[in-house]
Amino acid sequence: MLIRSQNKAAIVNFDNVFNIATIRNINGAVEIYIISQGSRCNMAEYSTKAKAMKVLDMIQEAYVNGHIDYQMPEDSEVEV
Repeated sequence: MLIRSQNKAAIVNFDNVFNIATIRNINGAVEIYIISQGSRCNMAEYSTKAKAMKVLDMIQEAYVNGHIDYQMPEDSEVEV
C-alpha cells in the first residue's frame, strides 16, 4: 500500500516488511513517522495523540480493506 505524506512531499510503499509506523510527541505536536531500513520519514503532524491514533486506525482499516493508496489527512480532517 502506498501512503502519501500530509504535505504531499513523500510517498512510502508500506508493503515493505521493514517499515514501522509510530507516533511521538515533539514540542507539543504529535508526529506519525515511518522507519524503513535506517531512515525515517515524517508523514504527518497532529495536535493530539488521540488524533494520531485515529489516523493509524484509519490506515489499518484501509490496508485490511485492500486499498492500494492512502493520503494522510490534515489535522482538521480527523475527528475523535
